[in-house]
Parts: sequence; C-alpha cells; structure tokens
Amino acid sequence: MFQECGGGLTASTPKSIQTEAGNGTSENRDLFRLLVNSVRDYAIIALDPEGHVLTWNLGAQALKGYAREEIIGKHFSQFYLPEAIQSGWPQRELALAKKEGRYADEGWRVRKDGSAFWASVIITALWESDGTLSGFAKVTQDMTERRRNEERIQALNQELRLRISQLDESQRVVQLRTLELQKLSGRLLQIQDEERRRLARELHDELGQQLVGVKMMLRNAPSKETDEMVEAAIASVRNLSYILHPPLLDETGLRSALHWYVDGLAKRSQIEISLTIKPQDFPRLSNEIEATIFRIVQEALTNVYRHSGTDSARVEIAKQADVIFVRVRDYGKGVPMETMGNIPRPVIGIGISGMRERVRQFGGELLVTRTDPGTMVEARIPLFGGAVQEF
Repeated sequence: MFQECGGGLTASTPKSIQTEAGNGTSENRDLFRLLVNSVRDYAIIALDPEGHVLTWNLGAQALKGYAREEIIGKHFSQFYLPEAIQSGWPQRELALAKKEGRYADEGWRVRKDGSAFWASVIITALWESDGTLSGFAKVTQDMTERRRNEERIQALNQELRLRISQLDESQRVVQLRTLELQKLSGRLLQIQDEERRRLARELHDELGQQLVGVKMMLRNAPSKETDEMVEAAIASVRNLSYILHPPLLDETGLRSALHWYVDGLAKRSQIEISLTIKPQDFPRLSNEIEATIFRIVQEALTNVYRHSGTDSARVEIAKQADVIFVRVRDYGKGVPMETMGNIPRPVIGIGISGMRERVRQFGGELLVTRTDPGTMVEARIPLFGGAVQEF
C-alpha cells in the first residue's frame, strides 16, 4: 500500500510534501530527499492522515532501531508506551495537530528493543491546496540526556535547598545559644559587680572599722612605728575598697569617680595620665553604663601600668548624639602585631575579654589597635532609652 525508496519521497508521498521538496524540478526533489535522509540527529518521517509511516530517514532508524522495511506502513503508535496506546494518546496528538496545525510535546517513547527514551516531538499537519489533509510531518529528537541533566540539577537544587534549610536551622540554633550565652555572661558580670560592692562594703565597714579600733587601743601604748603601720593598713583597705567599687560612682557619677581613680593611679604609678570628658556638661548615665565605662578605663589603665612601659597615657570620654566613645591610649611598646587578631590573655591581661563582653551587652564594640607608638583601646557604646538619667 505504501512505498518508500531510498528513504526519500515517492509517488505515493502526499502532494503537499512533494511540493515542499522544491519547485518541482528533479534536481530539487533529489536534493530534498538527500537532505531529509542524511539527517541523523532527528527522526524525520511522514505519516498518512491515519498515522501510518510513509517515509523513514537515517535519523529515525538510528533513534528507534527499525529498518525501513520493518516500519513502513506501520502505525506510528508503535513508538508509544502501552498505557499511552490504551488511552488513545497517539490519535489525540494527530487530532490536535489537525486542529491547531501543529502539535509539540515531550514524553516517553519506545524503541524497537523495548527501551524507553525521552523524546521531543513536533507533528505538523500537511494540507493540499484544496484544503484536503494529506498527512503529517513528524520530527522526533532524543532528549534523554538533557532530561537526566535536568533531573540531576533538580536533585542538586533540592539537596541545596535542604542544606540551606539545615544551615538556617543551625544558624537559628547558634543565634539562640549565643543569646543564651550573652544573657548568662551579662548575669555573670552583674554578679561580679554585686560581689565587688559586697567586698568593698565589708573591707570598708568591717575590716576598716576593726583597724580603727586597733588604732584606738594602741593609744594606751603609743608607738610612732605602730601608728604608721596601722594608718597605712587603714589607707590600703580604704583604697582597695574604693578600687573594687568606688562609692563616688553611685553618689556623684562617672566624672568624679574617673578623676579620683586616674589621679590615684597617676600618683601610685608615676605615669602622667590626662583625662578629658566631653561635653563639659557630661550627663549622668544609667548605673550599668557608668559602671561599664569605669571598668573599661580601669582595666585599660591597669594594662598600661603592667605591660606598656610608658611614662604617659591619655583617657578620653566623649558623648556624641546617642553614642559614648571611650579611648585609652598609651605611648609604650605596644601590642605585638602577631597578637592583634586574638589578643591572648597572657599578653594583655584577663580584663580585655571582660571589657569586650561588657560592651557587647549594650550592642557596642571594643577594639584594641596598635598605634605608633603604643596601643589604643577604643570602645563604642550605643545609648538607648533609659541610658541617660534625668536630674
């Protein structure tokens, strides 16, 4: 019923297909047959109006495994999975191509050996000049490798989304643990300050009073050397008490407490220390922030005294808008460059980590940088609602 010769078009081929082959000359028809038959990357075939195979090129043979004599005249539904055939899908494709003029789809198709491959299919309806349907042109391309790549990409994307989700969850856990640690750290600092106050009171009120009592008892057996020793002990207890927690910090504020501490340290250490507090009408701050600033200056100057070898230092406290800047600069030997990243405790002292944590509790930051010469400790403390006291 159907004839196919050399993979090209024969007299039984629909007239519209023959027309597409050229302008009617033998040379053009031969060229068109050669073109279609030589294509190996695409299966290009012609179907009659009912879907039987009319032509079969080398690409169709390579893709589907049938030789020309095996497939010519067979219904193209042989290339579909059994369930697709049972549902009548091949006829549905022809009906859609006839209605719309063209039908494109991707789906599973079957080779002669029964293996399935993912195909891109385009079916085009072919019409005679008088409007009669003469058949269909069907072009099929093997897209199995592309589909596998897409599935691999989808799997990788899914795995990536899973990893990102796991990472987000891990970050949330880390953030939660960090908040918990910050709360615990803040509580430890609060307990430390409360313990300093308690020890300061006990030294001043109990041990100080006991030493005063001893001094009064010694009046019955006066001795200049003994009096001087007792006076020195009383002064040492009082000084230690004030260093643990200066009463001026609670009574008159940060400015008075800093001037008292800086003046006392300058006398004891023989280091010339300048103190600048701006603006002139520096306000009272919350107890927590004033204590934090005092401890930063105290710890920084202690490190200057112990490690820098300097004969001068500078302390600056400045309030700018809603931020407090604290800077302590010395002119000594400075921190070694190789330790600037982590600043190990044996080099700087155990107070640095405490200072940094105190500042972090208020959302600020503390930096220790090498200058030329010396070292700069700089803290930036944001002020929030309630940080400034009204009087």
